[in-house]
Amino acid sequence: MGQCPSAPRRHHHRNPSPPPSPAAQASSPRFSDAAAAAADDAAAEPDYTAELPEELLAVVFGLLGSGDRKRCSLVSRRWLAAEAASRLRLALDARAPLLAAAPGLLRRFSSVSKLALKCDRRAESVGDPALLLVARRLGPGLRRLKLRSLRAVTDDGVHALAAAAVNLRKLSVGSCAFGARGIEAVLRSCTQLEELSVKRLRGLASSDPITVPGPRLQSLSMKELYNGQHFSCLITHSPNLRTLKIIRCSGDWDPVLQTIPNDSTLSELHLEKLQVSDLGVAALCGLEVLYLAKAPEVTDVGLAALATKSPRLRKLHVDGWKANRIGDRGLATVAQKCASLQELVLIGVNLTSASLELIAANCPALERLALCGSDTFGDAEISCVATKCASLRKLCIKACPVSDAGMDKLAAGCPRLVKVKVKKCRGVTFECAERLRASRHGALAVNFDTPGGAGELQDASVDESGVLENAGSDAVQDDFDDQIGVPDLLCGSSGRPSGWKARMGAVISRSLSVSMFRRRPRGISYNP
Repeated sequence: MGQCPSAPRRHHHRNPSPPPSPAAQASSPRFSDAAAAAADDAAAEPDYTAELPEELLAVVFGLLGSGDRKRCSLVSRRWLAAEAASRLRLALDARAPLLAAAPGLLRRFSSVSKLALKCDRRAESVGDPALLLVARRLGPGLRRLKLRSLRAVTDDGVHALAAAAVNLRKLSVGSCAFGARGIEAVLRSCTQLEELSVKRLRGLASSDPITVPGPRLQSLSMKELYNGQHFSCLITHSPNLRTLKIIRCSGDWDPVLQTIPNDSTLSELHLEKLQVSDLGVAALCGLEVLYLAKAPEVTDVGLAALATKSPRLRKLHVDGWKANRIGDRGLATVAQKCASLQELVLIGVNLTSASLELIAANCPALERLALCGSDTFGDAEISCVATKCASLRKLCIKACPVSDAGMDKLAAGCPRLVKVKVKKCRGVTFECAERLRASRHGALAVNFDTPGGAGELQDASVDESGVLENAGSDAVQDDFDDQIGVPDLLCGSSGRPSGWKARMGAVISRSLSVSMFRRRPRGISYNP
């Protein structure tokens, strides 16, 4: 009513005042009181790890993984020294630049007993001077040593290292350039050696045979060797040799196997892709574990002769390579002579109910069975297994002509069965696998895979080749996975430690171990 329109309001934006300077904060009573309170809190909170003795701190560091150890070593000087003193495993990238950093690393980690030196195949490796440094710093304390792709190392460098590492228990060599003289030096100096693994040793081609036995050698593994027969003296004259693995080595191996004495302690033998026949296999006796893979000259005759001389055989793995040289005849002799058989894996072997009935009747301890790529293992054979193998616990069937009719028999048979894997069997449907699992009310782990797709109900722990994974394997796991955080000197060309998958299962427990170092807030009590 006669009022003038109001003018628009203007908002005056005031610039925020700058934060007080540190001097002003210190002079302000409010800030000075807060700072004093924080200082009092920091002074009042004790360092609980300071009360831990060095021995207990070393035990806790031993429970951590490589990454956690490296992070914890950066907390304080005391932790840095404790981590270095308690480290027993060390893996280094053995390329040529390592030589400059090796003195400092070896001086810091003076307690290392398990050392791995690995180099990329395309890079230049360290040579004899690096092994001399290792010999001076770690020699007497070394228990395990792994050398990979050290093409610049000669027999002289290995000789110098072996002379210092007199307590060495395990040696693994792969893709190195030295020859039999270096291995002989290790056998002469390291009288406590128990395990020796040699793979692609380049210098054997121009070396003389090894003439020194291993007095305490228990395990010998040879892979992809030319002139691997140079180790025959080590095989036949090592009094405590129990495990022998000869894999993809050239030459005729029948003469070597025939010279193994009958009173030998050899109990586990792995033969894969070798020139070996019935003559060599029939000469063996007293075996408990036999892996025979891709040796087409071995027939039922050789397997039967071996079974007759090895009544304590408990594990038998045969890869017949679709040669049809091993079948019911040899397996029938195994069933009649080896009553202690616990594990049977047959790949590319055509067997029928004739041998299966004998195995079920004469091998009451059979717990693990795997049939892969057998053209004759059908519904009649799976029915025989279901009705007569009462002790069976693990079963694997891969690429066999079985169908739902045979698999349904397992629902009422094999009362101790806990794991089943069916892979690439076209006659078995997913509904059959579901019925099989439901028949045991969830107590049976079923892993089912069809050629056109996968219907996995539960992991049955069977690997791709049909071999049962958790079937009592005696292989020793490699534990050289600790690496040092030095730029360009980390172990492995892939940038990922070899045992990272195995360590993932222990993340929770290691996190709990790390929490032991963390300070507890004030006012919170902890009752274990």
